Amino acid sequence: MFNKIFFFSILLFCVCIHNIQSATPQVVMECPGLKSFREWCGGEHKTNNIKSCIMISIPKSKKGVPQYKSRGEVYLTIYHNPSDQNIGVIYITTGYTYKKNSIVKVKIDNNKEHDFNVLEGDTAFTDDENVDKKLVLEMKKGNKMQIIGFSSRGTKTTDIYSLSGFSAAYKHISNLCNVN
Repeated sequence: MFNKIFFFSILLFCVCIHNIQSATPQVVMECPGLKSFREWCGGEHKTNNIKSCIMISIPKSKKGVPQYKSRGEVYLTIYHNPSDQNIGVIYITTGYTYKKNSIVKVKIDNNKEHDFNVLEGDTAFTDDENVDKKLVLEMKKGNKMQIIGFSSRGTKTTDIYSLSGFSAAYKHISNLCNVN
């Protein structure tokens, strides 16, 4: 489903932003190589003359029950890859291997929960573009996003993302990739 080169390119962007959380929550997220939109970063990437556009954020808070001892990189990515007709695709990277056959729950503010049922290693996504579209609309109007997942060791994690700057970042990547 994912173009491996595209996924690798996104991973490189994410590595650049991994260590930018600050102890002060009001600090705007830094975005090496991307444009900053409060808590989100957005930009474009070209591989073999194929343009894709991405936006990335890291959680404002992360917790695990029981408390996890170590965890890899945690971030949320949304991308447009018009050449593959992938528009507004959302995927979640949690920094651990998901529990087999588990479901990742995503909730914006007090809206209905959405299930991300396709799990590949430490990445979750949905195979339903209508869920992605609905979530993007909720994210544009929302304040925070809660993501709940279960690791292969049984740890329940809850990550909270700020949606401050989401709409501007989404508009930016949509303009870059000529997406309506």
